[in-house]
Amino acid sequence: MIVHWGHFMKLYICEDVKNAKWRKNIPDEQKISRAFIKKCICDFICEKEDNIDITFAKNDYGKPYIDSLYKIRENDRIKIDFSLFFSLSHSENMIICAVACFNVGADCQMKNVKNEAQCRKIAKRFYSSTENMFLESIDLYNSDGSDDLYDADDSDDFANSEAYINNFFKIWTKKEAYIKYTGKGLTEGMTTFSVTNEVRQKNYLGDVYFKRILPTKLRKLKRKDLYIYLCYNKENKNILSIKYFG
Repeated sequence: MIVHWGHFMKLYICEDVKNAKWRKNIPDEQKISRAFIKKCICDFICEKEDNIDITFAKNDYGKPYIDSLYKIRENDRIKIDFSLFFSLSHSENMIICAVACFNVGADCQMKNVKNEAQCRKIAKRFYSSTENMFLESIDLYNSDGSDDLYDADDSDDFANSEAYINNFFKIWTKKEAYIKYTGKGLTEGMTTFSVTNEVRQKNYLGDVYFKRILPTKLRKLKRKDLYIYLCYNKENKNILSIKYFG
């Protein structure tokens, strides 16, 4: 069975996993993740979950991927012959899954560290020298009032007391999305690449594009202490839809 979906991507969001209807009678956390992934994939290909059989595997770095995908029809299993990619992320009671016809990395992160000194300590260990230079440059913004260091739509950066921490979490979420995109996980080396330059956040890393999903796009969690980033090839920059599962 050959399906032609073209270049297409959906981001699936469940803002309240604990009370979600779809996870009833699934107490095990790993099974919850698998159930959500399957639900998202079946919605993406417009099939009922009972009609699809998915076999997952892991690459050499532990990244899960779809090994095979079959449509079940009576007593037959018909292979669906097309490439499909997904990326899953959890944070507190939220779960997201990006599904696409091209490689994608996704990460969501609640701002769970509100101490600047602790953020600085983590940044010194896990961020590149360029990223640390950018974070240190925030002090220059605080002292002279210039807004040249920030993207126009990043309005949550302008409170001086929060600027460092907000940008720290943007960097963390983007880096997590990137290592999911490459499929190498932490073996990629968090200090080997930079998602900022010396003075601002970057939307691109070579041919890779970082797409931020603003909290105002969510149905329920209108929180500024939440960061969601997708990472994928820039040629697919404007191809995205969002669906919510309750």
